[in-house]
Amino acid sequence: MTRMLLRAIGACWLLMTVHAASAATTWECYVYNPVATVAAVKGIIRLIDSVKRQTNGELLINLHLGGSLPISATNITAAVADNVVQMGDDGFATGNVPISAILRLPMLLQSDADLAKAMAILRPYLDQDYGKKGIVVLSQYSYPFQVLWGRKKIASLADIKGLKLRVTSVEQGEFIRRFGGVPLTIGTPEVAASLDRGLVEGVLTASSGGGVTWHDLLKSRYGFPTSFVNSTVIVNQDAFDKLPPASQKIVKDAATEAATWAIGEMNRQEDDLTAQYAHDGMITTPASADDVKLATEKLRPYWDEWAKAHGPEASEVLGKIRAAVGR
Repeated sequence: MTRMLLRAIGACWLLMTVHAASAATTWECYVYNPVATVAAVKGIIRLIDSVKRQTNGELLINLHLGGSLPISATNITAAVADNVVQMGDDGFATGNVPISAILRLPMLLQSDADLAKAMAILRPYLDQDYGKKGIVVLSQYSYPFQVLWGRKKIASLADIKGLKLRVTSVEQGEFIRRFGGVPLTIGTPEVAASLDRGLVEGVLTASSGGGVTWHDLLKSRYGFPTSFVNSTVIVNQDAFDKLPPASQKIVKDAATEAATWAIGEMNRQEDDLTAQYAHDGMITTPASADDVKLATEKLRPYWDEWAKAHGPEASEVLGKIRAAVGR
């Protein structure tokens, strides 16, 4: 009888354990970066680990690197909206959420302080526009300045003329076009092969961003501050709403902490990595003050052209940002 009772208790415990395990909620998270070594992905990993720890395993998030799922970088917004994946790092959303591109307007934001002001102004508009798609914005982050990298020497804006350069948005493309280059938009997982085959002759990126992955394929870095590149960490509204309020707060707080960490880590790495690349033989040239002045004046009319093309909301946000940064 005792043995039978122990067996019955054991069976009940097993059923309870299986039920508890099955009670955990599991999300899938897709990022556009194809490697886990960059700070942006490490930030998402921090988010995932923090959520697992703070919810005691009740919310588990599986990470999928860029290119590991049949989802293009430009379709992450739709994949989260359709609940194909529950969470995404949406760095190529400018076609789906156009207002997000305002932070990428060339020469509009020229310091980290400018960026912080602009991100704060933009946030309620992001919440609104993503919300219309059934998506909750968890946090936003940005890479350091996107600078010019080439397979041959680029040491001034004049060197852009005739070059095919990879960009991440129409706004970056307009900068390249206005200095005589040919912009090509290519998803992050395809950039290395495009550089290796000579399909593009350079890129716009940061040392702590694409520089980590592609520096071996490039010969020069011109540290010209064209613009920032931002990304938004998002989650499907229905999936988020199914969480208990306490878990919702944990996810939001973890996402905010992860974004803050990623920004700080990339900024910390930027100078160190640039120095390392120079030590390894890369030609590095600091931005010319004359080039900065020239580009600001050349791109200034484009800010209003962009806003007019994107409607009243864009004009409203642009006006607020220009007033905040004095430009």
